Amino acid sequence: MTASADREKPGYRALLSLPVPRRLALASLPADFADWLDYAAIVALLVFGWGHGPFALAIFALALSLPYIMVGPLAAVVVDRSSIRAVLVISNLGRALATLGFAFTGDAAMLLVLVFLRGAIDSAFTPARQAALQATTPKHLLGRANGLHQAINQTSKIAGPAIGGLLLVIWPAQGVFLFNAGLSLIAVVIALTLVIPPREQGEGDGQRGRFFVESLAGIAEFRRSRRLLVALIFSAFAYFSFFLYDALIALLAEGFGFGATAFGLSIAASGLGGLIGALVAGCFAAGRPILVMALAAMISGLTTAAVAAAALAGLMLPLAAFLFVLLFMGGSTAFMLVPYRTIIQAEVPPDRIGRVFAAGEAVITLTMLSAPLIGSAIASQWGTPAAFLVGGALLVVLGGVTLATARRA
Repeated sequence: MTASADREKPGYRALLSLPVPRRLALASLPADFADWLDYAAIVALLVFGWGHGPFALAIFALALSLPYIMVGPLAAVVVDRSSIRAVLVISNLGRALATLGFAFTGDAAMLLVLVFLRGAIDSAFTPARQAALQATTPKHLLGRANGLHQAINQTSKIAGPAIGGLLLVIWPAQGVFLFNAGLSLIAVVIALTLVIPPREQGEGDGQRGRFFVESLAGIAEFRRSRRLLVALIFSAFAYFSFFLYDALIALLAEGFGFGATAFGLSIAASGLGGLIGALVAGCFAAGRPILVMALAAMISGLTTAAVAAAALAGLMLPLAAFLFVLLFMGGSTAFMLVPYRTIIQAEVPPDRIGRVFAAGEAVITLTMLSAPLIGSAIASQWGTPAAFLVGGALLVVLGGVTLATARRA
């Protein structure tokens, strides 16, 4: 079989045989790990180094999420106006410099400002990566490309803080920051080798110079495409449902009689499920993405609700069964997330994809910010399993409603 024939197959081997998608995935490895590797070091410095408490940690959480709401839609205008490779290079370079600043700051306020600044820079990188995927990936491989990048991102979220915590055993927090800055520089070097074709310019050029108005084009695109709007509403409500119970897994494990070790294994199982699920979801995302998302929500919701009902009834699960359930829940979550990005790349013109993706991320992030507080209130009033039951029920309803529109979306 010839190499060209092999590349026509819709598989991960075919995707990675293409030079630019392969290098983009390689660049994403250090770039995504750089987002999470120093998480434990920042928390350790705030709490153990400088003696700060819950308020500083709450501000830290906001500094991680607010850039994607406040800065992302504006940064995406730059993404759509500029060379994609230039944005990938400059954003990783800026992220390296911001991380380098972590090592030389001596107070919490400045550190948290730098965390926000790094997030603001990263809010340009993520839409640029989506634009690069759209510009360099054949349409029949878009699902695989999004599955691969979701798998990389999922791995970085789980393994990054764990590796950073291990590095704290041998290095001070400042050493971890310097190492992490080096990861972003590696991403810069790889991004410099990318050859990305220029994008076709469309109607978005007509408002060039009206920066804020251009940033609103992302939301306007969702109003013009029913399929995009369904995908955005689904994703926002799915994230809200996840985060009702995501922070309560430790308490659920404790309710089943498991200890700290089992909790650590449960996090690893959920992360592994997300990794496997992302790769498998990539095989199905391009065909009927709305249908895949809806079915995954219903299956995940039923599983979550069943575990919650078992806990409410006082039933005890073996540890192996509990870990398998979390593995399955993590995998089904990926089936809801990977198709969303595939839909954006398939539906949105290249000259507006940055703004559309950033607008969607802002809406999703804003929607899910209140979920942990609501989930904790439910857990405080009716018990931890109740938050899982509500989250699971919402996913079932979301999947059912979306499934009813799948034939028309």
